Amino acid sequence: MPTADQHRVKVAGNRKFLATIPLDDYSDWVVVVAFYTALHVVDQLRATLGHGHSRGHTDRRAYIQREHPKIHTHYHLLENGSLLARYESNSDFFARYQPQDITDNLLALRLVSIEEYARTLIAG
Repeated sequence: MPTADQHRVKVAGNRKFLATIPLDDYSDWVVVVAFYTALHVVDQLRATLGHGHSRGHTDRRAYIQREHPKIHTHYHLLENGSLLARYESNSDFFARYQPQDITDNLLALRLVSIEEYARTLIAG
């Protein structure tokens, strides 16, 4: 299982990649990468706190809801956006997510809130 430090490295790499994706051309991929960044933030937090490893998306969602309800809605909305981007038609995704909404809501609010929350707990 990955260590907290390995998750931290993955978060940093995802963040670096996220900064290179042109939002106007690939907003669906921006949302997918943002979600997987949040996923690794949560797994880093879980490993740091000694709460074991996630056994998949369902386990991770339950862990967040039980142990970290302050970020549950943020995580849930990122996950839903990622699912829509990956599995629904492009028209469904683009009807729901405009570039400004992705920037202001999913990235600046949701992902940053998860990162700040975890950073506070990890710093102890």
